[in-house]
Amino acid sequence: MAATQRAPAQFKEGHLEVDGFQIRYWEAGDGDSIIMLGAMPWGLTHLHHTLATAGRVIAFEIPGLGQSPVNDRSTSLKELADTMARATAMVEPSGHTLIGESFGANVALWQAIQSQNNVEALILISPSAILPSGRFMAATPGEMPSLLFAHPENRHKLPQLDPVVITKEQQLAQRLKAETHDSEAANRLGEIQCPTLVVFGLEDKIAAKESASVYREKIPNCNVSIVYDAGHAIIADRPEALASVVSDFVERRETFIVGRQSGLVNP
Repeated sequence: MAATQRAPAQFKEGHLEVDGFQIRYWEAGDGDSIIMLGAMPWGLTHLHHTLATAGRVIAFEIPGLGQSPVNDRSTSLKELADTMARATAMVEPSGHTLIGESFGANVALWQAIQSQNNVEALILISPSAILPSGRFMAATPGEMPSLLFAHPENRHKLPQLDPVVITKEQQLAQRLKAETHDSEAANRLGEIQCPTLVVFGLEDKIAAKESASVYREKIPNCNVSIVYDAGHAIIADRPEALASVVSDFVERRETFIVGRQSGLVNP
């Protein structure tokens, strides 16, 4: 008898008023809470739906990213992380898994440093906070699509990027110095005590995958996964591989199969 295919999770949209921002979020699933931070320009991805089959997913749109208004209030990544921690506490006041992607990973990193009691597990996907060379591969809105993917043909898997949104997000990242090495965050990585997974695409042209060794060495319980044949937008280049490694870590945490090995290539 063929296995019954589970229907995609039905996400419901909600809104919170936090620090003068109206923050949108999408929620689906039951069980242990998984908080996801991002821009949501791609909509709900394969990763969102996969995680919602095993837990309660709350996906936030960070103020200033995606379709949200321009964020001219936040003065630093740490302050923005505090805002997201307060938003998180309103929907999940107890322990949870925290996931951030790209700029959202930098915010999640600071949220984990500053809200350690509630973050039980941390997943950073394509973070750019730690730059060993001190350099971030910036791009114009026109260049961004070609830099996001290992294979340009994968662009069709995600909605068309709006140049206005890209410009707005880049201006926020520049103002909050998210495109330069965050030496304070690097010095405080050792404060993160929860199980942590850091994921990079092997062909990432934007973030510095060389920083993987820094996370692994400084965070006491840190795993690193380098996804083969993927660029910065792993969610488009290798959606199944990303969902597999992330969902496995969410389930296993301390017993995650990768351990503290370096140079892992997820086939």
